[in-house]
Amino acid sequence: MKVLLAPTAPGWAFDHRARDLLKVKFRHLRLDLKYLRQIRPEDLKHYDLIYPMTLEGAEILHRTASIPLNRMAAGVTSIRSVAKHMTGSGKFKPEFLRFVKQLRGINTASNEIVALFAPHVDIRKTRVGIDASVFRPPKRPRSSKRPFTVGWVGRIDKPEHRKLKGYDIVLSAVKDLPVKLDIRTYKEHYVPRRKMVAFYQQLDCFVCSSASEHIPLPVLEAAACGVPIIATKVGIVPELIRHGENGLIVNRTPQAIRRRIQYLMNSPAERVKLGAKIRRTILKHWTWEHCKKDWEQFFLSIGKGERR
Repeated sequence: MKVLLAPTAPGWAFDHRARDLLKVKFRHLRLDLKYLRQIRPEDLKHYDLIYPMTLEGAEILHRTASIPLNRMAAGVTSIRSVAKHMTGSGKFKPEFLRFVKQLRGINTASNEIVALFAPHVDIRKTRVGIDASVFRPPKRPRSSKRPFTVGWVGRIDKPEHRKLKGYDIVLSAVKDLPVKLDIRTYKEHYVPRRKMVAFYQQLDCFVCSSASEHIPLPVLEAAACGVPIIATKVGIVPELIRHGENGLIVNRTPQAIRRRIQYLMNSPAERVKLGAKIRRTILKHWTWEHCKKDWEQFFLSIGKGERR
């Protein structure tokens, strides 16, 4: 089966996921990549399925490139991304459900999203993996002589992104603490993904302060690098982290995040334990070798014909 992956643009989460999928060795799939703006109607001649990474991408391709909905599948990437399609009583609007049901298939990495959609439309759970041979702990232990370093990744280029990702919450959490806050962002502090490994490897802990997420990918990456995680209960976090065993799940307040940062600052043995355990969790359940069958089964299950 030939599938064309269509992320929005180079250099951020959906592009990373598409490129990770390209590296996976599938038995019955051939995957290629073009960005949304590059897709043309003639691509339908060469592929059994076009997979924009999001529902929004599917709508764009249908509207601007005349790609039939029944020749596409798409991912549901967060509760937030579909909130505008829900009524005040929490139900999906009929026109949105009609749109989704015309697609060949939809998928998501999150149990939360599966539960939301399952009563209305078929949705497939496809875990997103991580290359643990690339994202891995440093060869040498982190030096205790340098400042305690807290890592954070997210978009801050627009007020709505900054609020969603909780950047100001983290700024407040670390205020006056003897720590270094090291961040990577979409624009101001951007680095290519190949340089993100070194970023994670020099952290003492990583904080995810988001209000809503699908995965989030930086949590998987930091976890694979053996970094202790402090995270809000978003996306796959409850599936990945067992609080107190291989990471810390916190309320989305500066006070809660600050307490956990201070706890890790004062507990070097706990940092080592949590880092080692989250790395083992990744190796046992979240590498692409474990997750690739979800994607192959999803694509093959919707086949080459129209969705029924």
